[in-house]
Amino acid sequence: MKDNTTRNWTLLILLLGFLLSATSAWLLFVSEKAQLSNRLAKDVADRTAAFELEFSSSIEALYTMRALFIDRPMPEYRHFKQLAQQARTRHPDIVDFYWVADIPSEKRPYYEAATQIMLDDPSFIIRDQGKSENLPLPLITASQRSSYRAVLFADTTAAVLPLGLDLAANGNLTALLEHSERQNKMMLSQSITAEIEERNIPLVFLILPLDRLPTSADTQASNGFVIAVLDLARTFEDALTNIRVSGIEMRLWDKTEKDKPILMYTHTSRTRLLIDYNTRIETTLTLENERQWVIEAIPTFYYFENKRSWLPHLVFFMGLAATFLIMRLFVSFAAKNERIRLESRQLMTSNQELEQISRTDALTGVANRRYFDEILDKEWKRALRNHNPLTLVMVDIDCFKLYNDYYGHLEGDECIRMVAQTLKDMMSRPMDLVARYGGEEFAILLPDTNDNAIVLAEQCRKAVEQQQMPHAASKVSPYITISLGMCTINPDQELEMNELIRQADRALYKAKESGRNRVCSASDSPKAIQKEKA
Repeated sequence: MKDNTTRNWTLLILLLGFLLSATSAWLLFVSEKAQLSNRLAKDVADRTAAFELEFSSSIEALYTMRALFIDRPMPEYRHFKQLAQQARTRHPDIVDFYWVADIPSEKRPYYEAATQIMLDDPSFIIRDQGKSENLPLPLITASQRSSYRAVLFADTTAAVLPLGLDLAANGNLTALLEHSERQNKMMLSQSITAEIEERNIPLVFLILPLDRLPTSADTQASNGFVIAVLDLARTFEDALTNIRVSGIEMRLWDKTEKDKPILMYTHTSRTRLLIDYNTRIETTLTLENERQWVIEAIPTFYYFENKRSWLPHLVFFMGLAATFLIMRLFVSFAAKNERIRLESRQLMTSNQELEQISRTDALTGVANRRYFDEILDKEWKRALRNHNPLTLVMVDIDCFKLYNDYYGHLEGDECIRMVAQTLKDMMSRPMDLVARYGGEEFAILLPDTNDNAIVLAEQCRKAVEQQQMPHAASKVSPYITISLGMCTINPDQELEMNELIRQADRALYKAKESGRNRVCSASDSPKAIQKEKA
């Protein structure tokens, strides 16, 4: 009887020990799995943020190229090539830049002749793609039509888009160019695979229209498009250079058409092991574009196996003796999970900082052109809704080209930084915005401010002059000076937002013509502007 009781208690203790060991081991395994899932989510977020930053940086280079076409019906090819090469040096994932011009039929001889001179290529003409069973298709002289969209400038000889090709009637970009022109914003193309330097490279076209650039009163901006060709493989490589986590395969999908997703690029894990299709994370990229790109991250079995421990098995075999140790380990794992959550919050903060960087001009530290356009649109709508005045001040550094020629580009950059910081220091309200508009030009946006803003503009002019930064080559003053053009408008439904920029630009032109180093206000009142439109 006693033997049976002892055996029963022994079996009961064994059963309880087994259940306790199994339960403890199972709980530990679940906790470890949750920790690894959080770790995977963080690693994927790091990689996605790095790719978004690299891609946004390339987009900024495209907007920089667009500044070359302001107030120029046809820029110099050497300027285009110089600026493009500088951009590609900073962004190696950009394969090439192109200028595609809108050319009326009657101006075709002029553009062909001018391009022949700039390219030093007497054979340049506007061309169509011929018909052939062999690739690449031959290029033939373009037939006569009412207008052309011809590739006039290219930075390299990669020949993704042949020089002279009329994209209005040839190629796969015709519809995308028309859509970009109608929407007046940057568009992304579907990815293509092209052979460059004996390598198959996934490429995507970034198309930025030029036809609504602000211009001075007596100048005409270039029309057409600036196109950048982006190497997605290089973008991934550059973005992930400093990320050492291995064991994750990254796939970039174009899911603009829900029922027809397109795999654009696959970044294979360095381990090159089997991947775990049951565990995947999808993240939609914020492109500020109509295309919907999604990054799909799939870990390999190595990713989890390399990070899992033998601890659950050890806990199981240790039994009741390991219970206290398990409790301590749970505390340890809870602390680890807390650190992961803290790192996630830090990542969110880093993303916010990256967003701030994308809105800031790298040279001056003030807002860049892209952010200025966003704020101007918001403030115009707010002023229209609240019936408040909106003031824009355009600022230009006097004789800046002479300053660059005399002191060099490094001193020129320092001059631009000084002027930007001085203007920023003069702003007293959080809503006032100083932005670098392009080159040596700045824009100051003053919401809910009437014509009395001319007092602030004059103070800005004096503040820059009082810095007494030498300018021996100036025709105005021995020191750096600025000219300012100001316009105040009460927005209404009949006015366009670009009218504010045009009027401020005219006032700036008037200040330059009047001798520089002065402030001029737009002569037209809002009512006069309405009559001019009518």
